[in-house]
Amino acid sequence: MMDQHIFLDLFKDLLLHLYDRASVETHPLAARFPLPPRSTSHRAEAVQNLVFSEIEQLRPGSGEPDVRSPEWRPYLILYRRYVEGREPAEIAASLFISERQFRRDHSRAVQALSMRVWERYFEPPERTENGEPPELDLNIERLDLHEVLKGVLDLIAPRLTDEAIEVHLDLSSVPPLIVTDRVLLRQILLNLLNSFLHLRRQPHLYLSTHASPAPLLRLAFDTRADREARAAEIGTLIREMGSRLHIRIDEKIPAAGQEGRAEISLLFPLARSKTILIIDDQPAALRMYQRYLSRTALDVIGIGDPAQALKAIRHHRPALIILDVMMPRLDGWEVLQALKVDPALHSIPVIVCSAWAEPDLAQSLGAAIFLKKPIFQKDLLEALGRFGLIES
Repeated sequence: MMDQHIFLDLFKDLLLHLYDRASVETHPLAARFPLPPRSTSHRAEAVQNLVFSEIEQLRPGSGEPDVRSPEWRPYLILYRRYVEGREPAEIAASLFISERQFRRDHSRAVQALSMRVWERYFEPPERTENGEPPELDLNIERLDLHEVLKGVLDLIAPRLTDEAIEVHLDLSSVPPLIVTDRVLLRQILLNLLNSFLHLRRQPHLYLSTHASPAPLLRLAFDTRADREARAAEIGTLIREMGSRLHIRIDEKIPAAGQEGRAEISLLFPLARSKTILIIDDQPAALRMYQRYLSRTALDVIGIGDPAQALKAIRHHRPALIILDVMMPRLDGWEVLQALKVDPALHSIPVIVCSAWAEPDLAQSLGAAIFLKKPIFQKDLLEALGRFGLIES
């Protein structure tokens, strides 16, 4: 689940790029908006139409707009800025207010629109099924930083070409391997590149990576003296998303009104030393385990197809396996039996998890521990502590 604070920052970012189809299509919020039934439109177009519809719901009444009325002002600001695509100075003049007053009223109007969208589409339940506060769902996986960076650069290549940007790459000979969420990392990089495009003084972007002692990505460019005020807002968003992924973000940007070299560095956490393999066909269960173990020093990998279990075990050589029982086509008992007769894999400890109370069967087939569903975080951490994987 997504908390309200990060949603508000992401929604403001979405509005900034509402007419950039590529940015909207890949935005973390885009997949959460409902598409109309039997719609054949692109998701970006559907998101735009939904935002336009929500703006229209803020219209004070059915009469003619009164440009001098404070009651009408929030709606007119949103409509003219995001539906008509007019510039702030032009909107301020049409409403007979100063640009400073426009910025204040625009901020309040966006806040009202954000809260409306949050309440309709994003507000999570107060508690999860296990009685815990909801958190942002992350899909943590092992990634090649160079591949992610190349994908982002390919995505915005048309814009870089249009603005005659020259990208200078100094990539490490060994690709940095990172463990993180691909979608959220891509959004961080897209926001950083958008920051560069708005702050740059020269059409040159310098990107460098290092694989050791910890994975690092650095952006460097020359900034303008008259950089936009929204840069601070973008920085807040980037830092918020980075904290979710435990990425340390260091910024060296000249103060407002000064030119100079800007450097933004992303320092990724070191690869986790021990791997836990989760075999469960329910995506919600995989997310639950990842959430339970997110504050440990373990690399948690989920496998949703039990038919791929042995292949994944041979590939990852995990320190421990958490195994569901009730799965389609190949149940957990079959996986456990195949695992225990394999000389190369039989020593890997297995925790069997099932809604059926069958600890004797689990142990007779070679399981080290049996946990009855629903699984609680305290019980899981205690079980892992018995193997020295975490401090119990």
